Amino acid sequence: MTQGHFDGQRTQLFAFIIIIPSLCNNNTLQKRLHRRFSSSVLHINSLAVFAMALRRIKQELTELKKEPITGCTAAPMDDGKDMFHWKATIKGPPESPYEGGTFNMDIVFRRDYPFTPPIVKFETPVYHPNVNKQGGICLDVLKATHWAPSLTISKVLLSISSLLCDPNPDSALEMDIAIIYRNDREQYNRNAREWTQKHAMK
Repeated sequence: MTQGHFDGQRTQLFAFIIIIPSLCNNNTLQKRLHRRFSSSVLHINSLAVFAMALRRIKQELTELKKEPITGCTAAPMDDGKDMFHWKATIKGPPESPYEGGTFNMDIVFRRDYPFTPPIVKFETPVYHPNVNKQGGICLDVLKATHWAPSLTISKVLLSISSLLCDPNPDSALEMDIAIIYRNDREQYNRNAREWTQKHAMK
């Protein structure tokens, strides 16, 4: 979005607000102009939010390149053609049943990021009480009620890596796995290692 485009939009708004209404005595025409003006305001607001999101995402990508996260990668799809859709990987943390595995993830940034959290899902199957069969992740940092604009995708990835080491059975998406985790940790670790070897070590 260029500065000239925004200037053009502002000129239109000035006409809607100042010039045209002063020339119109027809109530029906004034109502139509008001609706057109309201639509233009919403359009410009959405463009501004989109531009803010894009700027923030580019900034986070730059920071990730400067300070990579150990055991994690993340980058936009199609060589940066779609900045709002990323692919990421997380290495299974050492001394966890996921050690040695590489877990692929899909990240989608909403158009009003960073005011809403990104949508993050595992593409690689993970045996974990907080990860469902569709790859959805139950993690506070990914919930709108716990998200804050100060959080970043780097912090999200670190939180997911930490979740692999320290599951939360009280907030489980897979209750059967949570029960095994609570009652038989050795069996849980065996199952998680088997899944890791099968799905994440190809």
